[in-house]
Amino acid sequence: MPTALPESLAERIIAEKIQEWEMAKDSARKARVDLHPFLALTRDFGCGEEKLIPLFEKTLGWKVYGRNLLDHIASRDALSRSFIESLDEHRVNLLDDWIKFLIHSGAILQNDYIVKISKLMRVIASHESAIFLGRGVQYILAGKPEGLFVNLTAPFDYRVARIAVLRKLPEKEAETLVRTTDQERRKFITRHFKKEQAPYDFDITFNTMKVSEETLCETIVAMLKAKSPVPA
Repeated sequence: MPTALPESLAERIIAEKIQEWEMAKDSARKARVDLHPFLALTRDFGCGEEKLIPLFEKTLGWKVYGRNLLDHIASRDALSRSFIESLDEHRVNLLDDWIKFLIHSGAILQNDYIVKISKLMRVIASHESAIFLGRGVQYILAGKPEGLFVNLTAPFDYRVARIAVLRKLPEKEAETLVRTTDQERRKFITRHFKKEQAPYDFDITFNTMKVSEETLCETIVAMLKAKSPVPA
């Protein structure tokens, strides 16, 4: 399982972001909650994310917001409020309207945790381009033309073999870990969104056993550029 982000590092990252956004607040457009281009990644455990995610981060120059950092912010009311307050009052009201729409449309449940995560993702994307990992982003930000929704997968046996090597585990232990992680991720989606993940939730799905890391990254960058210019 991923190692938890050290609390001191999480706090520093968050403080820097809030300060950066506060400085830019006055120049923000107020017509609506504009979003920057973003990459929404959903991935199967063991499909090569340990190499792919740093490659995407380096190539795009965008910050990665995964489970550790998003959960850290969501679990602290003061931090969540600071993120939201980095928007001007008009855009905070629009953010509330958007959350109400998501709940009414059935995209998310009326659940404190999911509402917090949804607000955090929207606030982040309104301030900067970012890479979001999992956490139901394909439902929270669904339909946003600024985003590219990508699913990374690979055959079960391939993923088991990768995890066995990566974690230095016997094959049976690696198999149990991959199976358990797959189940936990499916349960998260069904528990918090009442949905079963489907191919049409994504713009594109890659089999990482068949596509090289370089080709995959180049394809994603090209697709993002087709939506809006991004750094090469």
